[in-house]
Amino acid sequence: MIKRYSSPKFEKIPLKRRLKRLNQAFEEISEDVEIRRDNLLAISKDMISLSRWLTWEVQKPSTERKSATGLRYASKMYAAFLKLAEHPEQDFTFKIFDLPAVTWSGLGMLEDGRAHPSQWLDAYFLAVITRDSESMDSLSSFPVEIMKQSATKAGPVSYKLVEVFQAFHHRQDNYPSLLNECMKMAVDQGDDWALGIAMGYLETFAALTTDIGFDFNETLAKNVQLQEKYWINASGPDTVPVESFLPLQLLGMACMWRDMGNAVTVESDSLPRFLIEGTYF
Repeated sequence: MIKRYSSPKFEKIPLKRRLKRLNQAFEEISEDVEIRRDNLLAISKDMISLSRWLTWEVQKPSTERKSATGLRYASKMYAAFLKLAEHPEQDFTFKIFDLPAVTWSGLGMLEDGRAHPSQWLDAYFLAVITRDSESMDSLSSFPVEIMKQSATKAGPVSYKLVEVFQAFHHRQDNYPSLLNECMKMAVDQGDDWALGIAMGYLETFAALTTDIGFDFNETLAKNVQLQEKYWINASGPDTVPVESFLPLQLLGMACMWRDMGNAVTVESDSLPRFLIEGTYF
């Protein structure tokens, strides 16, 4: 069992209080999804945060179901939001599960910086976790060149990561060379994010998809711990490292490993077993 390094001070801010707004957002999804286009993104982020904080709750079936349901909504909304950015001039109507149908265009999204690689990475692996193949297929075809037109810019490693995962999704012949190229780029970039986060994704994905010689479970366990340390350092002494509570990309890779018929032997509160098993999907 991998113990978490972080330990939120619930005696200062109780978990119930931290969950209050997020639980309210969960209850109000039907109303909020109709209000404005950008709520597709806002709701998705709230549902991810809800699931992250719920990892500190006693894992009862009701808790698991709420977490899984929130992520399921978020997966569809995230993919819909990025589809709007891909076709900004076009109106799209989305009917997401039991929610009201909504129609929007993507006008102004690129100018507002709404197509960032980090959003794509969250959206794609959220779809992996929830076994949402429709959203995975849509995101896998999102042009990286459109991301580069977004007002919010990222480093070259971020865009290359998207290319790597898209290449694997489409089983492109150049996937191994892209993987190696991205690893080299991360080393050359050399900052904490490139070495702690990007390289962790790449190492774990290499263990998942190639015969490079990495043991998947060992690599997963190592990078869950390294990435938690990264977020603790990046968050600073007075900020809770919420991103580490549910590492979407590493969790998604654990789901892929399991769905390929392999055993995920890593035990961690950051890798909920019900999500790895796809219990509610």
